[in-house]
Amino acid sequence: MKQYTAEEWLPSKSGLGESPLYRTQDDTFFFVDIKNKLLHTVPLSKGWDERQTLELDEPVTRLDIVNGEPNLLAAQTKLGFALLDLIKGTLDLITDVHHVEDASIDDKVRMNDGAIDARGRWWAGTMAWDEKSKIGRLWCLQGGRVNEASAGDRSAVLNGPVWSPDDKIMYLCDTPEGKIYQYDYDVENGKATNKRLFAQLEGGGMPDGLAVDIEGHVWVAANSQGKIVRLSPEGVVTATCTVPGAKMCSCPTFGGKDMKTIFITSIRDEDGGSTGNVYRIDVDVAGIRRHAYKKN
Repeated sequence: MKQYTAEEWLPSKSGLGESPLYRTQDDTFFFVDIKNKLLHTVPLSKGWDERQTLELDEPVTRLDIVNGEPNLLAAQTKLGFALLDLIKGTLDLITDVHHVEDASIDDKVRMNDGAIDARGRWWAGTMAWDEKSKIGRLWCLQGGRVNEASAGDRSAVLNGPVWSPDDKIMYLCDTPEGKIYQYDYDVENGKATNKRLFAQLEGGGMPDGLAVDIEGHVWVAANSQGKIVRLSPEGVVTATCTVPGAKMCSCPTFGGKDMKTIFITSIRDEDGGSTGNVYRIDVDVAGIRRHAYKKN
């Protein structure tokens, strides 16, 4: 089994570092600090000292590229899908999420992780503020309308989704349960079916963010264990990467011009066991590029 050790890269000291994002066109790295409502933009050629930081009016939990729009990012807000203007620092809401059957749930959850599939559907999971109540669910934005997705049961904290390189499998984490599930995915109609257990992290590890490489292996942040783990398409651990100083590592993403660098965000804690900094590691197998959001 291959073993790596990540190096500390950006001294961000994020209260809740999440959603690392690499943009190929200009070799730029983005990530958010959800707790402190910050968005950091870092040119890879210049590093942390040349960063630009936006102070936002509300927390942003997920970022993605917008096709053909270098001054915009697709952003998940507290309970919405929006476009973030990098010049103005403003959020233009596309639509938001409401729990029609019980409006009180709106105040008990927030957006968490998400992703855009190969046909431009924007998937997003919500999570309970208390991280215990199983009221989080999966949503899908398509054609300007958002609907609750059929895939997945209720969870306190949903993370993912990501897809296999051929778009036939979707992966989704139930973080508090320590489980990663997989579904058969029909990319033409956006249907996820046949839910089954893909992997459960050992030793009480909590699966957080996910990333996929060109061999179809899934990299997952083992939050609470200070490492990321590479799983084969059969769910077998094929590599691990220790993240020193970041017990609460949150999300991996691939980047770099050859897509062989994994960037890893983390969460700062009070006892010093987790820095909240960003880490990086060069690996042998390149990652697949994430899909961009297309404005209607």
